[in-house]
Amino acid sequence: MIEGKRIILRPLLPADAPIWAAWFNDPAVTEHMNKGTSPVTESRQVEFLAELSNSRSDVQFGIVVRRDSLLIGSIGIHQIDWIHRHGSISILLGNRDYWGKQFGTEAIGLVASHAFLKMNLHRLNAGMWSSNVVARSCFEKNGFQFEGARKENYFHRNGYVDELCFGLLKNDWDLHIAADTDWGQ
Repeated sequence: MIEGKRIILRPLLPADAPIWAAWFNDPAVTEHMNKGTSPVTESRQVEFLAELSNSRSDVQFGIVVRRDSLLIGSIGIHQIDWIHRHGSISILLGNRDYWGKQFGTEAIGLVASHAFLKMNLHRLNAGMWSSNVVARSCFEKNGFQFEGARKENYFHRNGYVDELCFGLLKNDWDLHIAADTDWGQ
C-alpha cells in the first residue's frame, strides 16, 4: 500500500470488479478515454485483474479514500520496460462524487513517487485526449511536461481530437519535489 494525505493506493481485488466494471460502463467516466465502445462485464474485469497480477510489465492500484476506505478509482503503470526503465501511467477516477477535488492529482503524485523511488524507473509517460483538460492539469501539477501531439488520433463527439503526450524524468521529478514541499504527502 502507498499512503498519501487523503488516499491510499492498494491492490485491486476481485471484489472490486463490479465497481470497476460500472465505471467503464458509465459514459461520463469514459467520455475522454479510449473506452466505452462495448459493455464491460464483471467477469471480464476479474479476468483482466488476474492478467494484471501475473504481468511483469504492469502495476495496478485501487485509489481508496483514507477516511472511509471507499474505492474511487484506479491508477497504474503499464508497458514497463525494465531495461530502459520507463512506463506509462493510466488513471481512472470513476466515482464522480470525487471529481474536481484533487484526488487524481494526489494519486498521480503517489504513483510517480513509487515509480521513481521503489521501482527505480527513469521516465514516466502519460497520454490523454486533448478534450480531457482535467487530466492534463493533474499531470502538469505533478511536473509532467508536454512533449507533443498525435493529430486527430481519437474520435470524440462530432470530430477528431489530438492525443497529447506528456513525460516526466526522474531528475525533473526530483526538482519538482524540492520546489513543492506538500507534494505527494
